[in-house]
Amino acid sequence: MSGSSVILFKTGYSFISQPVQLGQGEEGKEGAVEECRIGPLPAFAVHGTVAVQAWNTDQVEVLSLGRRKKEDLELSLPTEDMSMAGFLEANMGTMVSVDVEEGQGMRASTRCYQGRVKWVKALGDEGTEARLAMLEMTEGQVKKDKLFNCSKIVNIEKIVEDEEEVSLVARYRRTSPSKAPMATLSYLTRGLAWAPSYSLLINKEEMTLRLDGHATFLCDLPQFDGEPVGCVSLVAERPKVHLEQLCDPLVSGMGAMDFIRQLGAEKGQHVPQRHVLKPPGAQYEQHSRSKKSSNVMMGGCSGRGYEMEMEESYVSQSVEGITGGESVEDFFHYQLQSVPLNHKQPVKMPFFKQCGDIKYEDIYFIDLDNNVRIASSGEDVESSVEVKHAISFKNSSGQPLTSAPVSILAREKEEGQSKFMVQGMMKFT
Repeated sequence: MSGSSVILFKTGYSFISQPVQLGQGEEGKEGAVEECRIGPLPAFAVHGTVAVQAWNTDQVEVLSLGRRKKEDLELSLPTEDMSMAGFLEANMGTMVSVDVEEGQGMRASTRCYQGRVKWVKALGDEGTEARLAMLEMTEGQVKKDKLFNCSKIVNIEKIVEDEEEVSLVARYRRTSPSKAPMATLSYLTRGLAWAPSYSLLINKEEMTLRLDGHATFLCDLPQFDGEPVGCVSLVAERPKVHLEQLCDPLVSGMGAMDFIRQLGAEKGQHVPQRHVLKPPGAQYEQHSRSKKSSNVMMGGCSGRGYEMEMEESYVSQSVEGITGGESVEDFFHYQLQSVPLNHKQPVKMPFFKQCGDIKYEDIYFIDLDNNVRIASSGEDVESSVEVKHAISFKNSSGQPLTSAPVSILAREKEEGQSKFMVQGMMKFT
């Protein structure tokens, strides 16, 4: 994914662009129409966002995109024991569907179990002993093991896993006899998000602070395996996505009428009651911020933080880093490079450069409309107001600060030591 680019939104949606090669790199004839497999795509992509754009339209013209026809999934063949147990043993760790005979006589029936082959009893010396097998099955968030006698198995099939990636077939025409025409595959999907957080290290003696900002990346997409992504843009705003719950049929493979019904449901049109459809999700409006304040006020209120750890299991020659930021229309993009996104492994790294020796001021304020009535002795009643403590400082990062939780720490005299004071919320500035 080193040549890919990803735009992440706080909503859990992301726009992914990845380079793909059309064909095997051999030189083709000018005007020849060819097709090739491209991908992968995740199991969900917002309808209307899947596209392939040729890098050089003078060399190649993309004619159409189609969903790749599902091929029969073949089981690995055993080398010695050709029994059902032998087939399971040869496909250890594979997702399978197993039909097992249960009961006897009039109560005999066949039941289907689906899961991953976890264990198969070894073949005995005589080869006549019944062999047992175990499948690891998943029901919701619960995993359980199913043990059964392999002699009762009547059928085994390899099945597609829920998170299997989707591939497309691209038809294209060469407009010049060039080798290895390149294109960009792009789509809007869900399952990749970022969560910002800040920390303020306060030096009370000098009335200065140090500002750090970190982004935690959460990835549910199996195509990311820890290889650094070349360009990552973090967007603080929430864009409006009208069909955010409708999957593109190139990815889902749904039929014509099912797609029309779901499209009508997303648009708020009448849908026949006999079909169960997922209601459209909330739409996120775009907020324009034409004026940006240069001061930040941080109140001492409690909030919920983000606590993530990164397991260092990937080493690359490319180094993670910050490349800056830019405004794109009403959105601001924090730009990073070589971000090691990894499936089911949260990653945390800075999303803007550290700002040190920032002067700050203590501010105390009261809300006169929020009186607290305190009963004293006798019939007299006293009123009081709560005094709140905040700090104010100038944003010297050169970039806007998006809303996020902030932890305030007090610097100790010993180097590297600090004390936690409070966690609050930093508002957009």
